[in-house]
Amino acid sequence: MKKYTALKERADKYRDILDQVMNYREAWGKNLKKFILDGVQSVLKQTGVDARVEVEDQFENLQTISIYLGKSVSGIAETFEGGAKRSIIKDMGSLSFSQIFNGKIQVWMTFPLIEGLMQPQPPKMIGIFAPPEFNEDLILSNFDDFFKELINWENYDDDVPSPQLNKIGFGVTQPSQQES
Repeated sequence: MKKYTALKERADKYRDILDQVMNYREAWGKNLKKFILDGVQSVLKQTGVDARVEVEDQFENLQTISIYLGKSVSGIAETFEGGAKRSIIKDMGSLSFSQIFNGKIQVWMTFPLIEGLMQPQPPKMIGIFAPPEFNEDLILSNFDDFFKELINWENYDDDVPSPQLNKIGFGVTQPSQQES
């Protein structure tokens, strides 16, 4: 029997995890979904951000709460022969709270996109959280990360100084220990 001790511990752990998945899924339906929706609405109200909130519930236990910032005119326009112009549309990005297969919640975002002028960036995962981790501070922190990424995207600047690269090659001298 001693040779089965470690295997029995793993089997017990596996059963515990399966129970946990069921508990996490139940938590979503009992209160977490409403808690997140209320938290999202509160953030939008307090910040004055105009967004559309949708619940995607086609699949039980794989639901998503998405906050869409919508689309707007990008400020860029294509000019045609004769002076006619067509405004280029910008998708403003989104933040989503999605149930994953094990009942945990994955928080992820999509970046803004100027349609027809750039390739979309892949979505960015902000984090994966167990239902008991959710509180108002976690929701605020997720929004804070989202807004930081949007600010960085909007304020893109390739002139940010980068660390000096080590120069390697013929005729390149490195400072000696005494010079440093």
